[in-house]
Amino acid sequence: MIKKNLVQITTDQKGNEVVMVRVDKTLKELIEEKPFSRWDVNYWHPKWVDLIEEFKSYDIEKEYLGQIIDSDDWLIATDHVRASKNEKEDDNLPVEYYSPAGLFFTGYNTSKVPHCTENAFKRMRRARPKQYDLLLGGFGMGPTGKSVVLWHEPSPTSIVGNIFILRINKYYNPFVLDVFFKSKYGQAQFNKYKTGVAFNSLSNDEIRFLSVPIFVKHINENIESEYKKMAVYHDNAMEGKKNDNEVEYIKNIELAEKMLKDLIIKTEAVIRGERDDVID
Repeated sequence: MIKKNLVQITTDQKGNEVVMVRVDKTLKELIEEKPFSRWDVNYWHPKWVDLIEEFKSYDIEKEYLGQIIDSDDWLIATDHVRASKNEKEDDNLPVEYYSPAGLFFTGYNTSKVPHCTENAFKRMRRARPKQYDLLLGGFGMGPTGKSVVLWHEPSPTSIVGNIFILRINKYYNPFVLDVFFKSKYGQAQFNKYKTGVAFNSLSNDEIRFLSVPIFVKHINENIESEYKKMAVYHDNAMEGKKNDNEVEYIKNIELAEKMLKDLIIKTEAVIRGERDDVID
């Protein structure tokens, strides 16, 4: 049976969209499915698969993250502060604690970084963030697929909780990766993972099998340059937010969002072969 006959989209009695799926696989085949050994989400909602196939159809070189990086130390899964271990969160505590709530579209919310106890830092010191790390949300439906590059140098006494750390700057430009993750082709891959599950949690393998574009050197450099111009306005917005200056915050955050959205659109056009570069 052809794929379009496997999925039918209809509505229920309340008018809500319902997807009916015909499964031509045995339970054994579903269990053994690779690379993730999980229900094939291709059957759940075809629009994400269509976008992924569209991305794969373009001439630009592509590769899985895990095949680009010949190392095991670039992908760091993190835990979180646990009350069961007498760990606490409080503004007056000494350790900076980067959490999914701080993942803004244009960067991390540095206006108010949460804090936690030293015993949490000692237990999770492997999760210390560094400048130019890419932080990727991978726990829960909301945070999963959100990403930021840490533009600033975090405190040496800081940790990350419930966020993957992608320490990739030796292998792949983190600014380029963040822009791609925010593109419709990057988001389609995250949305595919989220579809059909009650609570999403990315695995290390799922991150390693994210397909990314391989740009030539000058395009990487120009994406990074344009990203950093945007990041200045994000920082100004965070300074305004920290000082309770709502006018300064809104002015700068709106400009940063506009600049980043424009960069994403241009990057998508480069992927499709419609542009030669992200700068005119």
